[in-house]
Amino acid sequence: MPSLAHKRGTRSQIDAAASASQLRTGEVYLITDEARLTVGTAINAHEPVAKQSEAGGGDAWTWQKLPADVSNSTVTLAAATGLSFTAAANTSYLIHLYGALQTAATTTGAALAVDVPSGQVVGQAHISASATTIQTIEQIADNATTGVTTGVRAANTNIPVFAWFRVDIGATGGTVQLQFRSEVAGSAVTLKAGLTAMGRRAI
Repeated sequence: MPSLAHKRGTRSQIDAAASASQLRTGEVYLITDEARLTVGTAINAHEPVAKQSEAGGGDAWTWQKLPADVSNSTVTLAAATGLSFTAAANTSYLIHLYGALQTAATTTGAALAVDVPSGQVVGQAHISASATTIQTIEQIADNATTGVTTGVRAANTNIPVFAWFRVDIGATGGTVQLQFRSEVAGSAVTLKAGLTAMGRRAI
């Protein structure tokens, strides 16, 4: 009988490889300390397979951690490198983002959106403007927002951010990419690695 071997490691080792963007999309790995397989869904993400004994099939969400800080000093939406996934045609997704951002000045706000290969998107991003105030922006079209927040509690300090998006992919599948921008040209907005993660699930 022919033998079949997969790359293997503990859960922490495979998670560390994902954090270092060392996985391959579509490659199967053995999680040795859980006796289960996982499939690389991006260079920095993988989706473990449920065991037969696990009724309900496990967690339906797939999560990616931002592997490195990413900054944008323009008022044009730019890719948050490391937070994307390949979406199937004619499929609907829920997307959640939890994390932190920093801006170069207290008078600099930010905006978040997703870029989709086809179809429709709606969503909101919530960014703390002060210790007690949250500002909300909305997305109702691809690669665009209807506004931008207008400041943060403190410059160069971690500011909590939460966003959700509901995506309906059309006849063309492809990359769904998180994007972000600054409110003020020349004043940087930085999404912080480690603290920032994006999850998605098909519905």
